[in-house]
Amino acid sequence: MAKKPKPKTPKQRSPMTLATAGVGVLAVLAWLGWNVPWLCLFVVAGMLPTLAALVTDPSREKHDAIAVGTLSAGAMLPFLLDGLAQAGRSGGREILGNPFAWFSVYAAAVFAYALCWLFPIVVNTIYENRAENRLRALQRRQQNLIAEWGDGVREEPPPAAN
Repeated sequence: MAKKPKPKTPKQRSPMTLATAGVGVLAVLAWLGWNVPWLCLFVVAGMLPTLAALVTDPSREKHDAIAVGTLSAGAMLPFLLDGLAQAGRSGGREILGNPFAWFSVYAAAVFAYALCWLFPIVVNTIYENRAENRLRALQRRQQNLIAEWGDGVREEPPPAAN
């Protein structure tokens, strides 16, 4: 008699993987804080919308925080690379006084919030319109069948005999 295979459970994230990622992020921030504190301050201030999304997102998956964090980090990257290139001369202090850098980072966060709030509404509207169009097409087909075959098509079928 063969053993029954165990049902597969959905794969869960390992807490060690998340801890490793967290340690990696803290290590990078510590290195930045030691070598170029102005860039570290820019990173921390630029990621505040991500922290807000993490706290306010009620879902378990935290898609809002992922979207806001990714777009904020992507908007920050060119300024960080430029700041690291200039770190020997000024320590990257110019980045804190650059209004375009701040605007870019926070505009990316606003765009991510807009995507997270508007995208489900747009997708829901599209699906509702498709369902309504399909319903109208089926009703037209029903009317055509009634016109062709008569009202007998509408009647309920007799119950099946057992």
